[in-house]
Amino acid sequence: MTGTLHIVGLGPGGAEHRTLAATRAVRDAEVVVGYGAYVDQVDDLVNDGQRVIRGVMGEEERRADEALVLAAEGARVALVSSGDAGVHGMAARTLARAAELDDGDRPKVIVLPGVSAAQAAAAVAGAPLTDDFAVVSLSDIHMSWDRIEHRLRALAPSGIALALYNPRSSRRTEGFDRAIAILREARGDDGPVVLAHDVTRPGEQVERTTLGTLDPERVTMRTVVLVAGDTAAEAGPWLVALRGDAAVRA
Repeated sequence: MTGTLHIVGLGPGGAEHRTLAATRAVRDAEVVVGYGAYVDQVDDLVNDGQRVIRGVMGEEERRADEALVLAAEGARVALVSSGDAGVHGMAARTLARAAELDDGDRPKVIVLPGVSAAQAAAAVAGAPLTDDFAVVSLSDIHMSWDRIEHRLRALAPSGIALALYNPRSSRRTEGFDRAIAILREARGDDGPVVLAHDVTRPGEQVERTTLGTLDPERVTMRTVVLVAGDTAAEAGPWLVALRGDAAVRA
């Protein structure tokens, strides 16, 4: 007898940005599984009667397998992921593992969307992603840097806005420097950039800069870097993207 696995997008961090469906799935779960920091995000929802399995970074496949096994055994499981689980989150990896199971052993799997980090960062900056945009992770843990750079070089001259995830850690600095150099080469130094730190969390901070003046030391793994597209415009204190052929940067 199989249970249910909810793959839950928790949003960017603040409880008020969680969906009602996400809240319900975590509260109703018998088992909550997730990376430790993401489990901390739902501490207000977890009760003493639930089993909580906290994981560490880099064990995503192990967490997916454990959640699937527990659900297949009949438990109601919530596998939590920050932002939207389908945007650089746990959904794809878990669904791929679930697809390998025999039909009779596969639990019911439901993906619950959440507010992505890119959406949250864009909202505090204004509306810089109204026009076309792309989300790119600069982490080379699961993808080679050569492949990441290939994608950046294809996107840089396109003129669309970019949201850069996992931009820079204390040990992984070269990739971000290289990414900014690629963007400057294609777009020049004046392109607006937003550094959104800890959005919806304590310590939230938003900085406006440009490709030419950006200080890499200000960027961490808790930063979402928004690189404006060619339809970006200043609108008072906000940065917006005015979709259309006539749109120009003010």
